[in-house]
Amino acid sequence: MIAAVDVRWWIFLHVAGVLVFVMAHGVSIAVALRLRRERDRARIAALLQFSGASVLWMYVSLLWLVVAGVITAFAISAWGKWWLWVSIGLLLVVIAEMNAVAKPYYQRVKEAVEVRPSGVPRRSDQELDEILRSPTALVNTMIGFGALVVILWLMIFNPGV
Repeated sequence: MIAAVDVRWWIFLHVAGVLVFVMAHGVSIAVALRLRRERDRARIAALLQFSGASVLWMYVSLLWLVVAGVITAFAISAWGKWWLWVSIGLLLVVIAEMNAVAKPYYQRVKEAVEVRPSGVPRRSDQELDEILRSPTALVNTMIGFGALVVILWLMIFNPGV
């Protein structure tokens, strides 16, 4: 059995990974919400680039929190607990949803603000406006936040233990 002090360190590292993840991903969320009001193509492109700059940290911190979480689960003998599996399942569902919905949405936004060599935008202002007014960014934000709150609740209260 791992000593209690070791378990606390693994929990600390797991939570620290979550904090870095939320900070890095917060950039993308702020950009997503700002894009809904922005119509200047150059500013939209700059916001997308800014958001993209935080993605590496988001994935590094996701790996960090998963590794620390797996080690913590071993340390506290939680692999037989349903709350752990629900948490893992929620994380996987949200990752899949973000890749299936959010990623293509932002790709469409990126393509919509591109300008052809002739100087003509690839999408009309009306098409760009329709893409940006889509509820996709809000829905994804709510899904991600909701999943994090449920996972937090499961981790803190360990229901069924």
